[in-house]
Amino acid sequence: MSRLTLAGCLMAACLFIPSLTAQEKTAENPAARKLDRDIPRHKDFLKRIEQSQGVGDIVFLGDSITHGWEGQKAWQEYFGGFKPVNLGISGDQTGHVLWRITEGHELDSLKPKAAVIMIGTNNIGGHTAPQIAGGIAEIVEELKRQKPGIKVLVLGVFPRGSSGDAERSLEQIAAGIKPINEELKKDKPDLKLLNAAVRNLEQQRGTIPAAQLNKKVAEINAIIGKLDDGKTVFYKDIGPEFLDQNGGLSGEIMPDYLHLSSKGYEIWGKAIKTDLEKLTK
Repeated sequence: MSRLTLAGCLMAACLFIPSLTAQEKTAENPAARKLDRDIPRHKDFLKRIEQSQGVGDIVFLGDSITHGWEGQKAWQEYFGGFKPVNLGISGDQTGHVLWRITEGHELDSLKPKAAVIMIGTNNIGGHTAPQIAGGIAEIVEELKRQKPGIKVLVLGVFPRGSSGDAERSLEQIAAGIKPINEELKKDKPDLKLLNAAVRNLEQQRGTIPAAQLNKKVAEINAIIGKLDDGKTVFYKDIGPEFLDQNGGLSGEIMPDYLHLSSKGYEIWGKAIKTDLEKLTK
């Protein structure tokens, strides 16, 4: 067989290799596989939704960071008028949320005007940025399939970092050392007071410098930002709102450099209230 004939046969064979469908590509993505979440909190969601007869203009989908809205004053202050439904579960990855809104039927009895999605941080340890972004995209598509006309606000994954990278400022250190030094100057220092002062110094929350923050977060957000179509899906990255003027992440905003303090939830609520007012008109 001549080289020309062989090349022609190979080209013809390639034409018969089927391209991957969207579903097949999704199946290949571990961050888009549905993960069973049939746990007590999920069951409680179903009961609460049934009891309220599906009341709620906005649903919040997410993990422990969304879960943490419960008990926050800012929840009612910023979102009370929307009759919000909190569907956040600690530890959730994108696959758990996908299961909950499909096999878990959490949205079946709801008719929300808008949804807020903040998910993906729990995938960071095991999935690539494109995989995580793909999982988030699948959640958006599922919402659109189930609830035609719904407006979706996709939030960028929030900044995060390791507590071991947190640095205390000179002012913080000086303030922490001062009571220790004052006690040591005494003829008979009080050991209890000294130990308490040392513990206070150890517990002071520092700030993680911008360069030490998790870099995969920015990679994910760069991809999911493209989901914004200006019509039904809107992207917003409020991460910078949590950072200081130098781009550092303070323990005052995120005590463990992952979950929000009350001040952090205040920032979140203020940052998206106007967006939600527009999306629910």
